[in-house]
Amino acid sequence: MVRGNYRGLKLLEPPMKLFECVNEQLIRESIDIDDMQFGFMPGRGTTDAIFIVRQVQEKYIAKGKDLYLTFVDLEKAFDRVPRKVVDWALRKVGIEEWIIKVVMAMCENCISAVNINGTIGKSFSVKVGVHQGSVLSPLLFVIVMEALSNDFKAGLPYELLYADDLVLMAESIQELETKYTAWKEGMEKKGLRVNIGKRKVMVSNKSIGTQNKSGKWPCGVCRKGVGEVSAIQCNQCNAWIHKKCSKIKGSLTKAQNFICSTCKQGKADVNIPDRVTLAGGSLEVVAKFCYLGDMLDASGGAQSSTITRVQCGWNKFRELQPLLTSKAITPKTKGQLYKSCVQRVMIYGSETWPVKTENTQHLHRNEMIMVRLMCGVSRSDRLSCKELWATLGIDPITNVMRRERLRWRGHTERKDEENWLRKVQKMEIPGKVPSGGPRKTWKHVVDDDLRRTGLDRVQAHNRDAWRFAISKV
Repeated sequence: MVRGNYRGLKLLEPPMKLFECVNEQLIRESIDIDDMQFGFMPGRGTTDAIFIVRQVQEKYIAKGKDLYLTFVDLEKAFDRVPRKVVDWALRKVGIEEWIIKVVMAMCENCISAVNINGTIGKSFSVKVGVHQGSVLSPLLFVIVMEALSNDFKAGLPYELLYADDLVLMAESIQELETKYTAWKEGMEKKGLRVNIGKRKVMVSNKSIGTQNKSGKWPCGVCRKGVGEVSAIQCNQCNAWIHKKCSKIKGSLTKAQNFICSTCKQGKADVNIPDRVTLAGGSLEVVAKFCYLGDMLDASGGAQSSTITRVQCGWNKFRELQPLLTSKAITPKTKGQLYKSCVQRVMIYGSETWPVKTENTQHLHRNEMIMVRLMCGVSRSDRLSCKELWATLGIDPITNVMRRERLRWRGHTERKDEENWLRKVQKMEIPGKVPSGGPRKTWKHVVDDDLRRTGLDRVQAHNRDAWRFAISKV
């Protein structure tokens, strides 16, 4: 048991909660929070932040340029905010004096106690931090971050905040260090502390990043599983290589002393250091990072995202397996439970992915294993996927993902031109496009969805009509 993982909760009577809700509404009407803050703000969420980061990454990869990202998290952010800083922040953003006095009065004379197995210890005063469980706390913390960053923030699209989760992006490590130093010093001046263990740096480029291995014998080039045929072994690394990855024309049996392209060229990321120094601190350089629940790859794409989502889906499926595989529960009820608790987990963030066929196939294969377990059948029963989906009353995950992408496309289309969900799509990065075929992007995927469904993005301006149209997909 780690004591630092536990927090005191503010227990309020219903009238007090209602009073806090009234004050929260008054404060929200009096302030203007920067668009870079996505946490606890109406009309903004995790998907918005993930989408902007992915779009910026795609733009740089398309031009063959490096993009440096650092992910910063604050240590026990809600518990470390000094009350004096809350008071200062409220005044700086222009809140009326009487509202400030009311808010600060609710923070005075607060006591807490530890409850262990029904035994309540001695009470003690709490004189720092915003209250966990309070309606006002999220908004107060957002105001603190807004006030302290006003003097040095650059804003979207290269700086994003989700409550205390900060992402900084830059074209060089020197520029990244300048930004990181400004944010770190600014926050520490007001009593906040950067979580040293959670600071990470990622260098994004299409030739950078580790590929996820799959199968019993992963290919030495693409890292996907190699079957029993159409493969050749590299004489240098002894890894098996797909025929398409070997670039050998004709029969593989005629090839002598074969050496794969990985061994010939060396690792693509050999020049990327394991750690970098920013503001006097050493930060680990990672090839992928889980940002707001979505796994970002240094090389772009959705490979790590789909693998992570499948793992999360299986974790949830195993938790519910006694219900999902029970013969006492009707198939339709199982299907409803699966759609709500498992399938939704597997497609989280998928509306922002530049998915490839292999990614959707990976999700489809794993879903069908779950479907057969719920139906109590095996592949030898020779039942089609459509029959099994109809039995459970569910739609295939590929169709659900397409609807989610189209829903998100309509959502961004309805935003005004100054909204960053629109601006980031039209963002242009200077430089020439490198030789070779273009990488698959989110726009390519959505345009293909529109073409397959016969929909036009202009239809998205009518929200109800658009929702009805995509529900038929």
